[in-house]
Amino acid sequence: FIISHVESLAAVATGAGVSLREAELRIRFLNAKAGEACNLMMACSGTRVGVALLLNRKKNGSIFVCECLVLNLRHPTVNWSYCVGFQRDITAEVPLRALVAAATSDDAYAELIRSREASLERRRDVLLGVGSENVVRYLHEKALDVFSLDIWRTLRSELILSAPGGARCGAQAACEAGASASSTSPPLRSAASRASSPPSAPMGGTPARRLPHAAASSPSAAGSSPAGARAQVLAP
Repeated sequence: FIISHVESLAAVATGAGVSLREAELRIRFLNAKAGEACNLMMACSGTRVGVALLLNRKKNGSIFVCECLVLNLRHPTVNWSYCVGFQRDITAEVPLRALVAAATSDDAYAELIRSREASLERRRDVLLGVGSENVVRYLHEKALDVFSLDIWRTLRSELILSAPGGARCGAQAACEAGASASSTSPPLRSAASRASSPPSAPMGGTPARRLPHAAASSPSAAGSSPAGARAQVLAP
């Protein structure tokens, strides 16, 4: 997003003391490294946390250095896999200029990651270490909310489209399905899911096909969560 937003790209270039073209190249380098981290994480599903340092943009337009952890899990009830990502603003620890300077070579970037090893290890332990069962259980619950909502929306759209005149008003049916999802409880719910209604305004997710995902706070206090990071559950 930063690359396609001229003002954000200019802010990065100014903050790092580089040209717009150089800023774009270094952001692409960081994005590629994040992709590599995700590939390593997916190759070791449930046992390895992917780590990446990126530049991100806040709602107010300010740029910050983002430490991102991603984990792939498989839901024990429905046997679907999903990814969860935790991001944290570490600009006070790794200034924008330092990250952009490290985004010039594999060695420089790897050295910056190594310099944060102690902090990253603590965050990994919250997700995969001893006592992490409650965190993982909570993530499974949030993922099931996402799965249930998507199934409900898909079935409702198919039922409307298969009804007489459904094909003629397909676009209208899709709009109605989105508008009413927040006020109508889904008919399909696993017994493992909580009785609460599904989240009313999920955002879009990815991997095999595009599904919604639900923003979720960590189940434990900020001190014991992955450094109070903001989490997002992404459906498969």
